Amino acid sequence: MISTEEAIRASFLMEDGMEVTFRSIRPTDEPHMRDLVYNLSQETIYYRFMSHQPRFTSRQIQDFVYIDHRRDVAVVGTIPEAHGEQIIVVGTYYLNEKANMAEVAFVVRDGWQNKGLGTFVFHHLVKIAKRNGIAGFTAEVLRENERMQNVFNHSGCKVRSSLEEGVYSFVIDF
Repeated sequence: MISTEEAIRASFLMEDGMEVTFRSIRPTDEPHMRDLVYNLSQETIYYRFMSHQPRFTSRQIQDFVYIDHRRDVAVVGTIPEAHGEQIIVVGTYYLNEKANMAEVAFVVRDGWQNKGLGTFVFHHLVKIAKRNGIAGFTAEVLRENERMQNVFNHSGCKVRSSLEEGVYSFVIDF
C-alpha cells in the first residue's frame, strides 16, 4: 500500500487564488482538529456525524488524528494562518479488508463549503485508494445532505445507492 507523504500531498487552487494544501493528518494536528470541529455549524455536524452532538471528547479528537496508516487514510486541507495553518477540510477512508472497500467521509469547514473542496478531496481520496488497490468506497449519507449526494452522483464513478430510514447507503466502484 502506498501511503507515503508525497503520494498524499496535493494542492487545490481556489477561484479567488487561495491555495489549499492537502497532506496526511498528523498527531500534532490535534489542536487544529479541535478548532475545526468546535467551529462547525450544527447542520454540518449533523450531516457529517449523523447526530447533534454538542461537544467532542478528547478521545474523539484523538481518534481523528491517530490513524492506522496501513489500512486507513486521513488527509487535511490547510491554509496558512498567523500561527501556522488552519484545517478547512478533512477527508478519510477506513478500509474493510474483507470486502476491499473503504468507508469514505469528509467535512468542509463552514464558510469554505460550495467552493469545490468536497469534490476535490473526494477525487483525491479516490486516487489514493486506487493506488492502494482498493476496489471502491462505501458511504452513509443523510437524505437531507444533497451536497454530499451530488459529489458521489457526479463523481464519474459507478454509483449505486439505496435509501432506508432517511439514510442513503452508497457503493462507489472504481
